[in-house]
This record gives sequence, structure tokens and C-alpha cells, in this order.
Amino acid sequence: MWLCILYGGFAIFLFALDIYSLIWSGSTFFSTNPQQREFDQNRFTSIDANFGNDSNHERAGPPMFNPLRIITSPASILILISGLISLSAGFTIWSITREKEIKKIKQETADYLLLPDEKKVIEVLKHNDYSLPQNRITKESGLTKVQVHRVLKRFEIKGLIEKHEYGLTNKIVLKKELIE
Repeated sequence: MWLCILYGGFAIFLFALDIYSLIWSGSTFFSTNPQQREFDQNRFTSIDANFGNDSNHERAGPPMFNPLRIITSPASILILISGLISLSAGFTIWSITREKEIKKIKQETADYLLLPDEKKVIEVLKHNDYSLPQNRITKESGLTKVQVHRVLKRFEIKGLIEKHEYGLTNKIVLKKELIE
């Protein structure tokens, strides 16, 4: 995770450094000052004087380069794309591990706050797809009817379960989103 984030940040930094070096490399290509351009033209005309007025010789001038060509070169684009992919992978891995840690902490907290009878009832409900008739909870948990009734009453007050009439008994539905 950290390697992905570090590599992604480094790759994007390299791309930004590439752009920065193009803009601030001292090239007069980006200069808007006419006096600066005139000075550069005079500097390159002195080179022409060494060659004479040969019509076959092209006059030397400032190097004309296209900064977009360098920025959009395959190497620069590869650095940028790999950096973005690496950053997104790093943050995705981080969010997944963070969700697992939060889920584990919630489970541990719930285990500390629940009484032993409440833990038994929740385990029975979890093993039976989060819903079960009340009389089956009594049989599978090994608790008495009174103990199960009291536990379910506490859960109902806390909003952890829903009771639905189911013949002569109640069907108990445990809310998954609150338990998990």
C-alpha cells in the first residue's frame, strides 16, 4: 500500500518536474518581452556573420521546440499514467484495509458490551440467516424461554431486532447492518 502511494507520488512529481523544467528552463520561447527577443536575435545573427552571406546557409536561430511534444511524449505519459494508477491502487488498498480494521474494532466492541446470553442469541441468529422463530432460538441457544424473552426485549429496545408475528410465536429478524 505505502509503496504504491510513494511510487505514485514520485511519478507525478517527476511529471510535474518535467513540465516545470520546460517552462523555466531559460528558453526565450516563452518570453513575451520584445527586448529579450531582440537580444536573442542579435546573439544568433552574430553567428551568421561568421559564415558570411552565403545564400545556401540557413541562418542559425533560436531552437524552436514544442513543449507539448516533450510533455506528450510516450515516456512522460507513461510516467503520469503509472503514477495515477499506482496512487489509485494504493488508496484503494488503504480503504479496504481500513474497512476491515473498522469492522474488527466494531466486532470487538460489541463483544465487550454484550452479555453472554446476548452473545448466544446473536450467534444463533447469525447461523440461521439472521432470522428465526423465537421458540427455535430457545432450543438452539440452550437458554430458557424467560432468558431468551429478556434478551430479545433488550435487543428490541436497542433497535437490534424486529419482531414479526409468526403463528403462535414471533419471528425474530436481526438487523445485519447494526451487527456487522
